[in-house]
Amino acid sequence: MSSAPKTLEVPGYQVMEFLGSGARSTIWRVRDVRNGKYCALKRVIKRQSSDSRFLEQAINEYNVASSLDHDVIRRVHRLRRVKHWLSLREIHLLMEFCEGKTLQERRPKAVRHVVGIYAQVADGLVHMNTRGYVHADTKPNNILVASDGTVKLIDLGQSCPLGAVKQRIQGTPDFIAPEQVRRNPLDARTDVFNFGAAMYWTLTGKAIPTALPKTNGVALKADMAIVPPEQINPEVTLPISKLIRDCIEPLPSRRPASMKEVSSRLALVAHTLNKAAEQQ
Repeated sequence: MSSAPKTLEVPGYQVMEFLGSGARSTIWRVRDVRNGKYCALKRVIKRQSSDSRFLEQAINEYNVASSLDHDVIRRVHRLRRVKHWLSLREIHLLMEFCEGKTLQERRPKAVRHVVGIYAQVADGLVHMNTRGYVHADTKPNNILVASDGTVKLIDLGQSCPLGAVKQRIQGTPDFIAPEQVRRNPLDARTDVFNFGAAMYWTLTGKAIPTALPKTNGVALKADMAIVPPEQINPEVTLPISKLIRDCIEPLPSRRPASMKEVSSRLALVAHTLNKAAEQQ
């Protein structure tokens, strides 16, 4: 267990170990001294004026999470503002401590396992959409899976109300929906696209081409063609392939209309796969 630096002190909590880092943020495991329970602490630091957006995302994550109540979505218990000379310099989010690895870190090989994980993620997204929010950044690195199979959808920093228009492009290039790149209104179908792109990567190990190139080069039309997932992973069944390809349609109007529809179709796929496994 690594010891925490002396510079990190959180009133009421004992800092136990460093867990990881991201853009202007670090994650720690901490213990609530009042009840002995463990939490995850996300510490977001403003180092320069342009970092204000990272503080805003942390505050947004707390506000959105406070409106949700679903076992698959990581809970955020508390927000602390840390000021220096009356200026907001840090945000501390005290969150549910979740064991496990992300799908980015540990990609399952069995198709049935992948489908089972994403069926749970779909349920979580249905809950978010029902409560009036778009996650807007569903990707393998935001899906935690514990050794006991517990699934957690994390990082609500880019989440927004249904119908919101972002002030700037937000999203991850390999999973971003066209309407996110064009800064059009976002709705449940945005989550449908992100979800399909994430599932594609998890099943194939390859990312789909999106409207946000990862280089400054000009994307050719041929480069935007989607290789059907079953051509990369023969274990992918046609119903799974059809669902994924429907989800990642560039035009929102051609995708499933809601995550509830995706969830229903995925539940049927999971039932079929489980029944086939039982007969073997």
